[in-house]
Amino acid sequence: MPRLMPHGMKVGAVSLWLLLLLSERPMYGYEIIRELEKRFSGYWKPKTGTIYPALERLEKNKLVTSRIEFREDVPDRKHYALTDKGRLELSSTMVYWTKMTEILETYRETHQSIFRHKGEVRKQELARLFIQLGQALRSGDNVEAKTLFPDSTEKPVRITLTEPIGLKFFYGKENHKLEIHMEIEWVPDQKHQSSDRGKP
Repeated sequence: MPRLMPHGMKVGAVSLWLLLLLSERPMYGYEIIRELEKRFSGYWKPKTGTIYPALERLEKNKLVTSRIEFREDVPDRKHYALTDKGRLELSSTMVYWTKMTEILETYRETHQSIFRHKGEVRKQELARLFIQLGQALRSGDNVEAKTLFPDSTEKPVRITLTEPIGLKFFYGKENHKLEIHMEIEWVPDQKHQSSDRGKP
């Protein structure tokens, strides 16, 4: 069976939800869409252009089977049910998604967001930011993140850079836009950390 997703993930998020619903009971297409809306409390409104092609792929790969309910005076219904092969695929995919969730949770705990800012600036504002950061580096002083980004709604935080400082610089093009990604990293100075704990 060809993989629906690369790197060991055979079932994507939409297909996984379809398999999960059909593991409870057979359903027809519109019933599946309504059930998904209910499960997501309206935050996700699945489209027929997303659900029906996904069901067709699952049926093509023999993970679900279908039968048509012929009805008089109203449109016919196509009911979908999970196959034994589909149950096996669902079981193995759930193991994969569980591991992915654990990895993401570990990543979240390791990569803690202390201060975050994103927005558009003029070139003069960007120059001011680099000048202030450069002055702090030369003098060895701390720099307040709110000083660099005065419009930010984040809580004030003091940045103390210690040596050695790692630098990564990338200049590239993506989606017809030029981008510069610059990363500065260092190991916190334990002396500064302990002295800052007593400060508000």
